[in-house]
Amino acid sequence: MSKTVDPLQEAERLAAAGNTKAALAQFKAAIDGAPITARARAADMALELGEADQAFALAEEAWRIAPNAPEALLLMGRVAWRVGAVDDSLACLDRIRRGDPLWPLAQAERGAALMAGNKPVEAYTDLRVALRTDPREPALWLALGHVLMSLDRLDEAEDAYRNTNDLDPASVRALAGIADVCLKLGRPDEAIEAGEKALEISGNNPVARTILAHALLAIGRDGEGWAAYEARFDANNIDPRVGAKRRDFDLPIWTGAPLTGKGMLVWGEGSPADEIRFAAVIPEIIRRGTEPLVVECDSRMQTLFERSFNGVTVVARTSPPDDAIGKTQLHFQSAVGSLALHTKIYEDGYQSLSRAYLEADPAKVASWRDRWSSGDERVIGLSWRHPDPGSARRSIPLEAVLDAVAIPGRVVVSLQRGMTAEERDMAADKLLLEPDPDPADVDAMAARIAACDVVVSIDALVAHLSAALGIDTRLLLDSGADARWGLGKARTSWYPTARLYWQDHDGSWRRAVERMKQALDGG
Repeated sequence: MSKTVDPLQEAERLAAAGNTKAALAQFKAAIDGAPITARARAADMALELGEADQAFALAEEAWRIAPNAPEALLLMGRVAWRVGAVDDSLACLDRIRRGDPLWPLAQAERGAALMAGNKPVEAYTDLRVALRTDPREPALWLALGHVLMSLDRLDEAEDAYRNTNDLDPASVRALAGIADVCLKLGRPDEAIEAGEKALEISGNNPVARTILAHALLAIGRDGEGWAAYEARFDANNIDPRVGAKRRDFDLPIWTGAPLTGKGMLVWGEGSPADEIRFAAVIPEIIRRGTEPLVVECDSRMQTLFERSFNGVTVVARTSPPDDAIGKTQLHFQSAVGSLALHTKIYEDGYQSLSRAYLEADPAKVASWRDRWSSGDERVIGLSWRHPDPGSARRSIPLEAVLDAVAIPGRVVVSLQRGMTAEERDMAADKLLLEPDPDPADVDAMAARIAACDVVVSIDALVAHLSAALGIDTRLLLDSGADARWGLGKARTSWYPTARLYWQDHDGSWRRAVERMKQALDGG
């Protein structure tokens, strides 16, 4: 006589094995016997698959069955902030009373909801209060780690993640958090160790795999790194802070097949800086005989990409997609960040990448150059502060770099957007100050940059534009800069004209600026 299989146990087995689609179906099949628990786990699986609407519908069904049940309120709160309904999430979570066994988990989800609502300081304060009540609840420590990461308090974030791991050694997200913070603190070997342990425990958790990818790329294990980076879309479904959003097109995904005479869509992902960086591989796709080639990108890059990639149809990313995509005969699609893996350009150390693959508007470049320099003066462009307050770690104080750059015989131009009154006073008689560049017009910014002989910048859009234009780029990097630069390296094969100067781990910029100044003075 065959043994009856418990549908919930079978669903959990499938989920643990990474078979998310099958687990979702099995959890749904178990709903009659466990209406709230099965719906909750089905909602988790739907979120992992990027099916937020289905997750929200499952959560709402559970809530309607038992609107006052803490289990249903927790589920609704957990799903709601992930689909953008932060206020609804908080309303549900706040109905779970202190003393209820689910209250600590509700407070952890509440912290995540506040983060989604861009209130990290409030999240930090509330989580600290909750930890005084439940200091041994790993979910609270994990949520605190995420909040501290967003506040750039990396040492404290590591402590929070390690506390989580001590309380729950099987916590994949704690190990992934340790990997992430170790990478940002310049300890890639520890990051890889934690990431690999997370994968071993989970089977193949996409969040852990994506964070591991960054660590592998940082130390030059590029083949493994780019392969692991393919998990970034599934990771984003689980945790919107990790990875990238997938674009859905009804086309086969390109994995390296011959492209001669074949049409392909390449779609952008991530920030404008990401799209510019990954666009370095587009000339290789053109060389492979791709015809036609359509590139979908952030609208801010459209004009610049059209000029730079001759013969390519460039369309702005819209929802629904531009009609030109559907009207073009295409055989494949690829995310722009997947091109490095499938072209295998890393195998020759990225030697096939062009020194300059973007082209600024020549007339605008000449206009800026004439405006700034009437003779043979060397024009230096300077950018020192990241426009996103959440990326303040990348910034360098203007006073720390200004005197190293602004010396007699040079024209130093501010490429900085949003200068403060104090910075303007400090820059008087040392920098040429122009009206702020329009953040929506990347092509205009590219022309300003291309009019410079050298650009000195922190890790921001200006640096990526400058290096992609082939300008001599001196890049001041914080000690925890991400994997795209390769930790501690003086150069990056991705951008041959860039030179890298690293902040000390104690937060001092003095040595980095001095090295940059000596190199700049010498050539």
